[in-house]
Amino acid sequence: MSKSRLPYMYSSFLLVFLIHDAQVGVGLPGFQRFVYSYTGHDAWLAVLAVGLVNQFVVWLMIRTLMKFGDKDLYDIHVMVYGKVIGFTMNLVYIGYFVFAMVIELRNYVEMIQVWLFPTVPQWVLSLLISCAVFYGVRGGLKTVIGTSFVFTCMTTWLVLLLYFPLRYSEWNRMLPLMEANGGQFAKGMLATSFAMIGFEILYFIYAYAKEKSKVQLYSQLGLMSVTLFYTSVMLVSIVFFSGGELLKTNWATFTMLKVIKLPFLERFEFIGVSLWLMVILPNLLFFCWAATKGLKRIFSWQQQYWLYPVIGVVTLASSLINTRIQILMLNDFFSKWCVYLIYAYPLVLYAAACVYVKKRKMRLGTGEARS
Repeated sequence: MSKSRLPYMYSSFLLVFLIHDAQVGVGLPGFQRFVYSYTGHDAWLAVLAVGLVNQFVVWLMIRTLMKFGDKDLYDIHVMVYGKVIGFTMNLVYIGYFVFAMVIELRNYVEMIQVWLFPTVPQWVLSLLISCAVFYGVRGGLKTVIGTSFVFTCMTTWLVLLLYFPLRYSEWNRMLPLMEANGGQFAKGMLATSFAMIGFEILYFIYAYAKEKSKVQLYSQLGLMSVTLFYTSVMLVSIVFFSGGELLKTNWATFTMLKVIKLPFLERFEFIGVSLWLMVILPNLLFFCWAATKGLKRIFSWQQQYWLYPVIGVVTLASSLINTRIQILMLNDFFSKWCVYLIYAYPLVLYAAACVYVKKRKMRLGTGEARS
C-alpha cells in the first residue's frame, strides 16, 4: 500500500452509498420517456435487465482491479498497454469524464431554468454550480466521498414520494407484457444505460478502499439498490401516466410530484428540483476529481492546478449549448459512445489484464529458474 494514499483511505462499506449516488443523476428525472418509446409496457423489464448487466460489468471491473493491488485504471493502462497506448487510453477516459460533466451540468441547468428560474442566464447557473464543484474537489478525495455519503443520506427519503402518484395509478396500464421485440428491447436498454452509468468511478476509487476483500459485496449492494430504485420509478411512471402522456412528458419523475399538495406548499416539485442539486453534485465531484487526477498523472502537474482549466472548459462548454435540440443530440451521442467505454471496454481490459498477468508470471518463473 502506497503511504501517500493512507490519508485518503475510506471504509469499503461506504461503497454502498458511493455507487448509489454515482449512478443516480440527471438521467433519472426524464429517462422514462425514452425507454418507453422503444419498449412500451416492457420498459420496467429493460431497466431491470440493464441493472443485471451492470452487476456483471462491475464484477468484471473488480476482478480486473484485484489483479493489480492498489493500482487505479491510469496505472493499469500503462502497465498493460505500454506508455504510448496507455497514455492514449488515459486521455480517452479524461475526455469522457469532462464530457460527462458537461452533460450533467447542462441537463440540470435546463431543469432549473424550466422549473424554477426561466429568466436567469444559463452561464450564471453553470458558473455557480461549477464553483461548488471546484471547492469540493479542491478539498480532496475525502471531501468528495464525504459529500457523496452525506447527500445520499439526505435525499434517500425522496423515494417515499412515489407513494403519492401510486394513489392515482391504474395497474392495468402495465399490460400487455412482452410486447417489445428483441431490437426494441435492446434500444430500450441502451436508453436506460445513459441514466444508470457512473459506476465506472470504481476504477479510480478502488485503490483507496481499506477492506479490498469486501469491495465486491458492497459495490453489488449499491448497484442492487440503484436497480430497484430505477425499476420502481419506471413502474410507477407506467401506471401513473397513460402511454401518450408518458411519451410527451420530458421530466416524468418531477411531473408526478405535482400531485403532492400540502397546506403550506402547493408546488412540491419545486422542492424536488432544488434538492436534486444534492444528487448531481457528487457526480460532478467524482468526474472532476477523476479527470484532474488523470491529468496530474500524465503531465506531472499538481491536481489542484488542473481544476482551473477543467472547470473553465466545462462551464464554457455548458454555456454554449443553447437549445433543447442541442441537448438531446449531445445526450444521444454521449449515450451511444459511453456504451462502448463503460460496457464493452471492461471485457477487453479484463482479457488484456489476464494476458499481462500470465506473461508476468512466466517471466518471473523464468528468472527464478535461471537464478
